[in-house]
Amino acid sequence: MLTRAGVWTNAVRNYWWLSTAVGLYFAAGFWVWGASRAGVLSGAFFFLLAALGLFAHYRLHFHKRLPQFALIVCHLLIGQLILVWQKSYLPITDYTASGNPAARDFLVYLVSVLIVGVMSMFGGLIGGGLGLIVHYAFIFNGHEEFSFKWIFPIFMVLAGDIVFTASSRLGEAYDQLEELANRDKLTGLLNRNRLASEFDRLKTVAAETQQPLLLVAWDLDGLKQTNDQQGHAAGDALIRKFATTLKINVRRTTDARLGDAAFRVGGDEFISMHLKVEVGDHLLDRVRHAFPAVSAGWVLCNSLNLDQALTQADQALYDNKQTRKNSA
Repeated sequence: MLTRAGVWTNAVRNYWWLSTAVGLYFAAGFWVWGASRAGVLSGAFFFLLAALGLFAHYRLHFHKRLPQFALIVCHLLIGQLILVWQKSYLPITDYTASGNPAARDFLVYLVSVLIVGVMSMFGGLIGGGLGLIVHYAFIFNGHEEFSFKWIFPIFMVLAGDIVFTASSRLGEAYDQLEELANRDKLTGLLNRNRLASEFDRLKTVAAETQQPLLLVAWDLDGLKQTNDQQGHAAGDALIRKFATTLKINVRRTTDARLGDAAFRVGGDEFISMHLKVEVGDHLLDRVRHAFPAVSAGWVLCNSLNLDQALTQADQALYDNKQTRKNSA
């Protein structure tokens, strides 16, 4: 199954894991080296921020690109400022046993350039530009003779921006593939490919929150007659009309994990799943008020697997269809 998390969220997740490891490395490295207490604490502070970012990444479940990348750029900018503070206030012996300032300055310069490059990878030219401002204002020694060190940070920004642009293009292509793989083209509803994963998602949420989960099977009445008498364009319009009606009755919350789900699984066959709904009669009445020509069967599926839920819902749908035919 394709999912947008495969592009942006995986990259962000890898960043937080790596930055946590790097922060731990520097904090432990200062401690093993026998550096000052301020050196150890400054490395630990970067590690702590990275660990908090990793925790937030797994707890917030957000997949939008802008807040993810903005948080990373802010973290790296803080890392730059920590580096500026270390260069200004830590003793030379925290970096080199020889007491040579050039060794300290080169190490700080190298770490700063790497931070600038990563800022560009996640923030494009804007992120890279912020990193360059800090680098040239506080890290780089402008009195040095012209050398590759003057322009290397700019090359890092350009290289990072190439990665940023390429990943943006990949994300757009991935989104298009996701739509093709997981969405029904006619109605815009999810398709059968997503049914199993969404069922598992909603069952997990229902178990965590102790809420009922209702699965409803829907079947349009008279679609074949519409196709035969008025043509398939009229039949497609009927399908789209019901899909719109179903969308109205499927809740979308601000938390993507808690939203209900609706699917087109066949020509005139639909499935919907609803949290916090224990009895389906009121839902069926609301849908039929806007679209009378539909049969439906529902089942509570908290204790069922997908096959069991579909089998029982299909049986309830068949019974409902027979009842409607007999009463017609």
